[in-house]
Amino acid sequence: MSGRISASRASAVRAAQQAKAARDAERLRRERQVESALIDFYEQTGRAEHLRVAARSRAEKILADAEVAAVEPERRAREAVAALADLGEPRDQIAELTGLSLTDVRTVLAEVSGAGRPRGDGRSVEAVTAAGPGPGSTAAGSDGAVGGEPLRG
Repeated sequence: MSGRISASRASAVRAAQQAKAARDAERLRRERQVESALIDFYEQTGRAEHLRVAARSRAEKILADAEVAAVEPERRAREAVAALADLGEPRDQIAELTGLSLTDVRTVLAEVSGAGRPRGDGRSVEAVTAAGPGPGSTAAGSDGAVGGEPLRG
């Protein structure tokens, strides 16, 4: 009977090894699928980030170019505000007509008068600026910005 047990045992071992091999093959197939999905994930995430970085770089260059190009139109817009003042328009009316805030109008007029423009009242800009800014006006930078923001309008 011992020969029969041993043949039966050998058959059981083979069956167990085949079942384990099938399970191991399935596990290996699944691990390869997981690895493939992770490769796709990291590859595509890297591509997406690269696209965002490249787009951000192009956008920053476009914005920088636009800022350079906007200098002249902004200067002309400030001169137009000064022309309204030279025509006798009060500051509050200039603000209403242009959509600028009264503070922005005051700032623009202070900048333009500080830039050496002749005034409509016959006084030189140097004489006016030497006396100091007028009531309610404020000093501002030369870029037309108010509070660090570009002039709008």
